[in-house]
Amino acid sequence: MINSDANILIWGAGAIGGTIGAYLIRAGMNINFVDVDAEHVKKINENGISIQGPIEEFNVSSKAYLPDQISRKYAAIWLCTKAQHTLKAVKQIKEFLSKDGYVLSLQNGLNEITIAKEIGESNTLGAFINFGADYLEPGRILYGGKGAVVVGELSGKFTERANATKQLLTNFDSNTELTSNIWGYLW
Repeated sequence: MINSDANILIWGAGAIGGTIGAYLIRAGMNINFVDVDAEHVKKINENGISIQGPIEEFNVSSKAYLPDQISRKYAAIWLCTKAQHTLKAVKQIKEFLSKDGYVLSLQNGLNEITIAKEIGESNTLGAFINFGADYLEPGRILYGGKGAVVVGELSGKFTERANATKQLLTNFDSNTELTSNIWGYLW
């Protein structure tokens, strides 16, 4: 069972979650990953997560877990699954989200609607992302192209948590933006 003091739980360690998480770990953040692929979890725990591609290549040590291995609550859970897995993932995440915590949707699509229905709009933070990344094999991610990273509250308000999240994401992409119109980006 997980007993780490990680600050952020990244749910989905594939192309998006693996890439962003690796950059945050390299910047000194304490990140844990959750993934449903047992072989991917095993490789991350044995060898770390490897980012490859034309932008840069590096490897970071990390801890990864299967969903049934999580036992503590987090104030920040960053959801990085494919859109079709959003509802199932959020139903699992609910028990691990602290009362005042939030889920950040780092996914393609309008998944914030599904997340907010399950955990509430006040516990949901939106993001628009369109960088190029691919899961190559367990423990290996291709980061192939930069793109936009934009964060915002669903309500359109500028909040301390949205700004803090934006600042964290600048460790991945220094051009990360904070917006009062996340729906405009997502639509």
